[in-house]
Amino acid sequence: MAVISLLRALDKRRQACPDRVAIHDSRGSDLTCEQVHTRATYLMRGLQEAGLRTGDHVLFGVRPSTEAAVLMIAIVSAGGVLVPLDPKMGDELFASRMSMLAPKWVIAESVFYPIARHGLVRRVFAKLGVCMPPFAGLQGVRHIHLGRRLPGVPAGLSVKDLQLRGAGANADANETLQPEDPAMLVFTSGTTDDPKAVVHTWRSMQAVLDITGSMMAATEQDVVYAREMHLILPALFAGALVVVPPATRFSPRRLYEDIQRYRVTLFFGVSSELQQLTDFLHNSSLQMPSCVREIWIGAAPVRQSFLRRFKSVAGDAVEVWCVYGMTEILPVARISLQDKMQYVGRGDPVGVCVDGVVAKVSAEKELILTGPNLCARYFGQPECHELATGDLALIEGDLIILLGRKKDMIIRGQVNIYPELYESTVEKITGVARCAMVGIFDPQVADEQVVLVVELEAGNDAVAMEREIQHELRRGDLRIDATALPDRIVFMELPVSGRSGKVDKQILRQRVKDHLQCELQ
Repeated sequence: MAVISLLRALDKRRQACPDRVAIHDSRGSDLTCEQVHTRATYLMRGLQEAGLRTGDHVLFGVRPSTEAAVLMIAIVSAGGVLVPLDPKMGDELFASRMSMLAPKWVIAESVFYPIARHGLVRRVFAKLGVCMPPFAGLQGVRHIHLGRRLPGVPAGLSVKDLQLRGAGANADANETLQPEDPAMLVFTSGTTDDPKAVVHTWRSMQAVLDITGSMMAATEQDVVYAREMHLILPALFAGALVVVPPATRFSPRRLYEDIQRYRVTLFFGVSSELQQLTDFLHNSSLQMPSCVREIWIGAAPVRQSFLRRFKSVAGDAVEVWCVYGMTEILPVARISLQDKMQYVGRGDPVGVCVDGVVAKVSAEKELILTGPNLCARYFGQPECHELATGDLALIEGDLIILLGRKKDMIIRGQVNIYPELYESTVEKITGVARCAMVGIFDPQVADEQVVLVVELEAGNDAVAMEREIQHELRRGDLRIDATALPDRIVFMELPVSGRSGKVDKQILRQRVKDHLQCELQ
């Protein structure tokens, strides 16, 4: 299999419709097919002229925008390995990761340098929720800044300089690239002692783009609202207009207004964002704009209780898909909203594997995946031929059903309890907004106690709801295994983390411990 040429794919769109707007962002920047191809080509050549070589790690700190999309295409086309900068990581974790990767280049927005360099400035911005690791102080790297030079920006080239250099150069896309050469490194969560970077090669990246593009089936009539490169690139190749949302905190009102303004036909969102959109539409007595034909929901689990509310505002004409995947292999499976809502068994159905992905379940009930879009390896580790996901699952026919996370398993006595298997049942009870089940060690019985934490929908009484939940789980239509019945039910708001809005069970366990301790005092 030959390495794909992103520039060659863009050139086909340029030749077909050079003056058509290809990508637009919230800053009001429009680029036509001709401009996307020309800028990416010039920037690629500029990077090669500046000395970037195949395999060089490029730390990338540019917020989603037309410029970011073009830069990423240029970097990987020149042979660089894209390493997205995580602005939320602490200094110790950042130092550990940089020591491991030893990046040779940094491409970042000028505005981030003062924040990253000066201690006082960093502390002020941190209080405002804007964090930035000290990347400005990295030694032995070449810095390229985007935007006007500001105080604290190291000596080096600007992106504009690169483009001017590239305009006068005559280099081609790196033709020495091989399918197994790395194209991108993305970190997963890990401790400061064991940071793990997922290595995607040109082979796996091509598979991601091919599979996603096939699922999307975009045309020149589509408007795709996305900031993720695995959605942007297939949309560009298909001739659709890509609208890149702002990098600011998610706003359901802004999403709704952008959908109307640009006549968006397809967009992706994680369940926590779409929950906010649902609340906004419901409270404003609005419906999803009629231009929308398809919505993708990511970040499992996506509960039926949420989907029922989402369907009420999305309407019947919109095709809604729940997409399951992870950094190591994306996408894995998908299931329609209708099929997910009709499922009556235990656990969370995430769908049938996409083309090429193969799933199996180990003797320990862990989901094992392989496929052409599987990452090559974790950085510095042996080649990866299959992925042990950490998700507990069963497979009924072709349908993958998640039972929970292996690390979240509760052991009470000699019984293994998989929380997500029962959380999805509890959330079917009217009045329950969300819930989570955690194990808390009780020294008096020398065993884990199962605590069900419930976040109620507005207007519900905790005392009455506890009776209702106990009845349903023990004797009602939603009764669960007696071995998994909770020892305690606690009502509180569930802490969440990340864009996906998943419940942070580590924080939750501590809050539950503190709550129970207060009750004893």
